[in-house]
Amino acid sequence: MQPSPNLNNKRQLRLAFGNLCDRNWIAGCHYLKNLFVALRSLEEPLEIVLLYWTPPADETHQILAPYVDEQLTFTSVSRPLPIRAASYLARRFDIPTTIDVPMAAFLRQNRIDALLMMNDMGTGFNFPLMVWVADFQHVHLPEMFTPQEIQLRNANLLTVAERATRIILSSQTAKRDFEQFVPQFIDKARVLSFVSQPPENVYEGDPAWVCEKYHLPERFFYLPNQFWKHKNHKIVIDTLALLKQRLPQISVVCSGNTHDYRTPGYFPDLLTTISTAGVRENLVILGMVPHDHIFPLMRQSLAILQPSFFEGWSTTVEETKSIGKRMILSDIAVHREQNPPNALYFDPHDSQALAEKLIQIYDEAQPGPDLAMEAAAGDDLPYRTRDFGQTFVDIVRDLGVI
Repeated sequence: MQPSPNLNNKRQLRLAFGNLCDRNWIAGCHYLKNLFVALRSLEEPLEIVLLYWTPPADETHQILAPYVDEQLTFTSVSRPLPIRAASYLARRFDIPTTIDVPMAAFLRQNRIDALLMMNDMGTGFNFPLMVWVADFQHVHLPEMFTPQEIQLRNANLLTVAERATRIILSSQTAKRDFEQFVPQFIDKARVLSFVSQPPENVYEGDPAWVCEKYHLPERFFYLPNQFWKHKNHKIVIDTLALLKQRLPQISVVCSGNTHDYRTPGYFPDLLTTISTAGVRENLVILGMVPHDHIFPLMRQSLAILQPSFFEGWSTTVEETKSIGKRMILSDIAVHREQNPPNALYFDPHDSQALAEKLIQIYDEAQPGPDLAMEAAAGDDLPYRTRDFGQTFVDIVRDLGVI
């Protein structure tokens, strides 16, 4: 057996992360938080640097403050004017250059080893760059996008694949999509499946208070997804309509952003569909709720419902895995890959199939915490978290920044 490498022989990494926090896409903020927690769980010491280009547009970045060693703001005036001008012309006209672009110089001056972003940094960015590509939704569900959006996304993906040092993907499913899209760059692809971190006090207290807070029935299923078209709330409405006679007391509680920027009329149309189907008493829409209320809602529910047509790596599934609760999932490849314990699967186009799963759980489950599943999830979470963090560090080390 080979001796384990001595961590003391490795230089401490200093890693920069572009700020992904935005009130309109809080998932980016939680992605970084989950990654930072995972990195902090490792024995290997490293420094986490959060990078800004402009002052943050809102306060959401404060979620990351407890996990960050330093925050830096880059301004283009950090390099002399002639070099800035040459760098601008190289980027503007896509001309290869050996001139160190200002951003790369800034990172080197601040002793950064590698950078994680969600976009490329332009021509001539000769610095270790990892780009997280969340998913290929526009490839699988082109009807959700305009032709112009599809063209732009395809162009951006190709540019990122060409210019990034590594492409970070959240699932093997996404890696297969990447290979089909740009097979010539598959050697750059690495899979990093995030692990969601619940609040430290997630198991404290009886979560039944959410029933009084939100005027909910004792027994309910919980669907914590934003109201975007691909999240497939429509199948839930159809299923509740099917169950009106057999299980008239069934209730599904939904939370999440009600605005779909791609289809602004989707949520109003959904409300009309709910009324037409006669299931207003069975479907409770809470809209946006505080993030720390999501976990008590999960714990109090009979099960978590996730009917989505498409996911890159479902945050809902990962949060549920991390606290321990049964799930009813659409039968898509990434949900199978995430593989939550004791999950039930259904065809996301088949309301009868979903109805059968809801009846099964309704008959089997009790509201409130599943203590056995919570104990198992709590035992497993530290190992899953460390694996997540170590995988990222291994990806960075593979860049040659030792």
